[in-house]
Amino acid sequence: MAFALQVAGIAIGLVLWELIASSQNEHVMPGPLEAFRYIGDNLTHSEYLASKGLSEGHGYVPHLWYTTRNVLLGVGIGTLVGVTIGLASLRLKVLHDVASAITAVFGTAPIFVAAPFFLIWFGIVPTAQIMIVAFYTTLLMYVFSRRAGENIAAAHIESALTLGAKRWLIFRRVHLPGAIPEMTGGFRIALAGAWGLCGIAELLGSQQGAGFLIKFYSTAFEVNGMLALIILLGLIALAVDRIAVELARAATRWAEAGHGVR
Repeated sequence: MAFALQVAGIAIGLVLWELIASSQNEHVMPGPLEAFRYIGDNLTHSEYLASKGLSEGHGYVPHLWYTTRNVLLGVGIGTLVGVTIGLASLRLKVLHDVASAITAVFGTAPIFVAAPFFLIWFGIVPTAQIMIVAFYTTLLMYVFSRRAGENIAAAHIESALTLGAKRWLIFRRVHLPGAIPEMTGGFRIALAGAWGLCGIAELLGSQQGAGFLIKFYSTAFEVNGMLALIILLGLIALAVDRIAVELARAATRWAEAGHGVR
């Protein structure tokens, strides 16, 4: 039933898109059939991009892989650092005070303000995009992991202490697995936002990636290319999110909260 509703939602969206496109100039708003045709013509090989020296004859694939790799690396690094700091701050008040202050300052700063500094510090290289994603993922995962750790029942921790468990063992066997169900929501939010963050970084300064191609197409007034890349990024983001959900469900199959992950 849920899958049928998802398919129906996609179908309704395509119909609305076609209706809107039919009332607009095709150079301003191409229809879905035209956009998907453009994807098929340029996904693995693009004569247009090759003539501009932008794809080396491989179409969108290298640029999509570049963006996907940077997103996954940035989210992975940010999640590792954010979760570690968030759960460790439950035991270390100094760490909590410092991390909370940093989160309060930078968590409200728009990405348009922070992104140029990362590009200046690291240069127009993949490191800049990865660090932007990792930084904001760290902030989000710190907040979600600390909150998840605080919501763990005290009885579980007291039972571990009664059985003689040390701090590291409690962290590894109680705090970490107990916080995973609640942290899953924060991880998916961070993952969803990471695509936009990476795209913004590529728009501001990059020589490859989906964001770079979108900027190139915008200067060439090639709306078909822009829509094609947005659709492809959306499909990749949906696929990665689905994989993350399945992994979270597998990791939390023992918990009642894990059964509700969708």
